[in-house]
Amino acid sequence: MVNLIPSFELLAGPTAYQHILKNGLEPHQVSTVFGASGAAKWLTIYGLDRAIFESWLPKANKPIHLLGTSIGAWKLAAAGQSNPGWALNELADGYIAQSYEDGITKEIVHRELIAILDRYLQQPQVDDLLTQNRFHYHCGVARCHGALSSDTGWPLVRGMASAFARNLVGRSGLNGQFERVIFSDARAQADVRSLDGIATETQTLSRANLRDAVIASGSIPYVMAAKTAIVDAPSGVYRDGGLIDYHPVPSNFWAEPGLILYPHFYRWLLPGWYDKYLPSRRAKAQALDNVVMVVPTEAYVAQLAAGQIPDRKDFQRFKGNDAERQRRWRLAKDKSESLGAEFLKIAQSGDWTQVLRPL
Repeated sequence: MVNLIPSFELLAGPTAYQHILKNGLEPHQVSTVFGASGAAKWLTIYGLDRAIFESWLPKANKPIHLLGTSIGAWKLAAAGQSNPGWALNELADGYIAQSYEDGITKEIVHRELIAILDRYLQQPQVDDLLTQNRFHYHCGVARCHGALSSDTGWPLVRGMASAFARNLVGRSGLNGQFERVIFSDARAQADVRSLDGIATETQTLSRANLRDAVIASGSIPYVMAAKTAIVDAPSGVYRDGGLIDYHPVPSNFWAEPGLILYPHFYRWLLPGWYDKYLPSRRAKAQALDNVVMVVPTEAYVAQLAAGQIPDRKDFQRFKGNDAERQRRWRLAKDKSESLGAEFLKIAQSGDWTQVLRPL
């Protein structure tokens, strides 16, 4: 009998690794699920997320926190519903269907993203997300100050450049330009703190502000207009949560105890958007002590179209050829179903050692 090479791995921090060796990994042991920024990259693990939320985590029989930024916030707003399979599929199909034949302007991007949101997060789904008993949803947003509070060209460029330069010194350099705002389920306000020197606060989610919080969490500078008014939140300029927490690192702000499950498309976490060009900033194992990352292997990624995961840059790469971009993205989405199936198969066997690796 041929032993197939697994297509995903569990990359675990020190405490999480020892826990799984001793106790395995069961749904009730997970206290939180994190979701990262990354736009179209999420399609790479769509099927993995669907299996986890539709078939595995419901066995936990206890509420689980969900925390995401940007597309991570959008996908967890789908995954946290009573019918996560339907919602995740609507989000994925809507994301693939985006079209910018009329050009890429803030107005057109807003139109396309609202069309996606309307597929899976209208008022009935908002109410469901806030009242179902399986999950407590939270999303991260960046409140901006100074030049970063402008939506016009040069001041915004100046603000982004200043933030990049200040971040070179350290993450705490972003303090003053950004505040981390976690919009949080009123039934279980997340325990978040400024553990990395960036001012951090929580605001309560409600049926009146949840959609705007989700939109703000994905409002990429230059590409989308900032959110300037969110019901029941302080006035301000709210932008993509990934600016501060690109691949949210729990030890930077998350004080809730327990194992953190982290389905992810990369084998590493870059804490902030400004760290994208600084590989040395990748989170170290000690910063991910209770984290269990579920990631596709390099061999799996090599089987995708051109050996690449989907990327927001594909909009430019395939400009004028939406059909090819959509074909590649749909292939990535469809193939990811095998990741989910394999995850459930190994979960049923209980033999996580075949995919477990220390961070």
